[in-house]
Amino acid sequence: MNKPKDTTSEKTSSSKFALQRKPTTGASGAAHGAADMTRRMACGGLAGMIAKTATNPLDRIRMLSQTGEHGSKEKQSAVSLYRSIIRNEGILGLWAGNGANLLRVVPAKAVVFSTNDMYRKLLYRLSGRDSTTEPLPSALSFLAGGMAGVTASAATYPLDLARGRITGKLAGADKKKHYSGIIRTVVLTAKEEGIGALYKGVTPTLMGALPYEGIKFGTVGVLEGMFPK
Repeated sequence: MNKPKDTTSEKTSSSKFALQRKPTTGASGAAHGAADMTRRMACGGLAGMIAKTATNPLDRIRMLSQTGEHGSKEKQSAVSLYRSIIRNEGILGLWAGNGANLLRVVPAKAVVFSTNDMYRKLLYRLSGRDSTTEPLPSALSFLAGGMAGVTASAATYPLDLARGRITGKLAGADKKKHYSGIIRTVVLTAKEEGIGALYKGVTPTLMGALPYEGIKFGTVGVLEGMFPK
């Protein structure tokens, strides 16, 4: 005679297995998502800082080539500019302005992404669309991204100006620089030329940020629509 099959242990083990595989939902799921987003932002920010630091010598040479403030009336090659920097400012001269660049890039990216979300929510309300079921039209995604880029550029422009003044001029024969250090450059510029000087050239910068960030975020919106979850 066959012994009846005991299904109690099987049900218990099955329920335990189901509980183990149950996806995280509710508040714990939101917390996990926020933690994952924070981790990715931190890793992305750190990676960007490393990349900017690694390429700063090339950026310094580019700036000097553009401004022509390298102490020579003749056009200099990249190798000649490299040697001039080492000779006049030492090896650390290759990283002049790197601090201002890092201080500008990190908050600028944070402002871009946070304000893009803010503008998207605003445009959803103004257009009467449901953000949970309807995608934002490409034109509105472009507009939200463009406004986010303008906001970030305006907020961090004094740091961009300081970086340009620090990197765009080579130290003289006495090895002294008129602009050195982020705070000193900002304070000196405001003292000598007024507060408004901190926003010299901001108009073309904003004009460039509008289409750049707009196209970037607008393209992301189009691609998300093409490849839905």
